[in-house]
Amino acid sequence: MVYVETLVMGLGAMGSAALYHLARQGAKPVGIDQYDVGHTFGSSHGHSRVFRTFYHDSLYAALAEAALPRWRELESLSKTRLLILNGAIFFAKPGSERFDQYVRVLDESGTPFELLSPSQVANRFPVLQPPADVDVCYTPRAGFLDANRTVQTHVSQALRLGATIHNGVRVLHIDPSRNSPKIETEDGWYKCDRLVLTPGPWTPQPLADISIPLRVTRQQKFYFQPHQTSPYEPDILPVYADFDTQFYGFPYYGPGIKVADDTHGEYTTPDKIDRSLDAQKQTQLQAWLEAIMPGADFSFSSGATCMYTVTPDLDFLIGAHPHNPNILVGAGFSGHGFKFSTLIGLMLAELATQGTTTYPIERFRLDRFHEV
Repeated sequence: MVYVETLVMGLGAMGSAALYHLARQGAKPVGIDQYDVGHTFGSSHGHSRVFRTFYHDSLYAALAEAALPRWRELESLSKTRLLILNGAIFFAKPGSERFDQYVRVLDESGTPFELLSPSQVANRFPVLQPPADVDVCYTPRAGFLDANRTVQTHVSQALRLGATIHNGVRVLHIDPSRNSPKIETEDGWYKCDRLVLTPGPWTPQPLADISIPLRVTRQQKFYFQPHQTSPYEPDILPVYADFDTQFYGFPYYGPGIKVADDTHGEYTTPDKIDRSLDAQKQTQLQAWLEAIMPGADFSFSSGATCMYTVTPDLDFLIGAHPHNPNILVGAGFSGHGFKFSTLIGLMLAELATQGTTTYPIERFRLDRFHEV
């Protein structure tokens, strides 16, 4: 049996961030993952994730603002560019209650934004032409994170600060009944004083004893190549999202211009997910992209699947296991958690080392569902 003081299980976006912040606090954590760091089987891989403060809820808007200096701090320490604030364009047909609520939150919080006409968008960002009959909101404090680089940077900085990583460790069972949690793996047992549980779409299995109603959904992303790349690069083209279709996209970065559908796909599991791409969805997203960026002559480049781990209320799960205060959980990020990952890692590290956090997480309690 391997004994460690603080064990982090799952080293995707949240687990790698928790490992980093624990190491910064001098905890000498050990991280385990069933795959190598940066693997493509979960929810944290890829070239980009949206960073935005444009939210329906003031809590998430405030947390996004709180995450921003943490990203800049990590960039400074690692000398690595992770967050590109190239702005974001959001649009919807007039009368969209959802869109109007997002704008109200921005206004009430004092976050900078502009309401633009479609023609003003086309003048400012010539390759982007939203439909003529939509309301548009532009937010400058938005952009995207390099997802692969973010995970790798959290891990490399954690290792530099004294953390240890064991890759290829497949967990079979977690025993939460004792003050010191025990974890059975294919390679033997781990025992720890504190367990930080961040297994992404694998979360339903280790939390089966408390019946949190998590759902894992299959999502797809597609990359398209314009005939000329320079007009579509991040210093010219912002992130953009259509509130009516729930399609969204990025500038040219990595293998091309990435677009995706934010509506939840079919339920699945990490072991049974269909990783093939849907030709119909590819065609649908390409047609949408060509409609708002006419003349680009897009060709398909590549695509991939990933997963959302979704709670019924779409709020996160952050806090202590209801049966064991020495197990801290970060899960259920419902497709919108990556932008907060370095901040959530700090929350989990504070919970593990101090028993509390300075950030508002009451809404994220694990025992808020009737099934618990």
